[in-house]
Amino acid sequence: MKFGKAPTSLDQQVDRLMDRGMVIPDRNTVIRYLSHLNYYRLTAYWLPFEADHETHRFFPETRFSDVLDL
Repeated sequence: MKFGKAPTSLDQQVDRLMDRGMVIPDRNTVIRYLSHLNYYRLTAYWLPFEADHETHRFFPETRFSDVLDL
């Protein structure tokens, strides 16, 4: 089976979230959550925080903890 996307490391996933505008005060905490919950599982939870669904940019001041609070 061929997959369309290359795998990314946990550090790369955190970088992607930060590049999209998510506020991440504690990188290690986010890595821990991503390693247990999975990046793609969490996408459904941060969807309401996206200002633009095409670019996946977050609303200003969106924090990773906001997603966890849902």
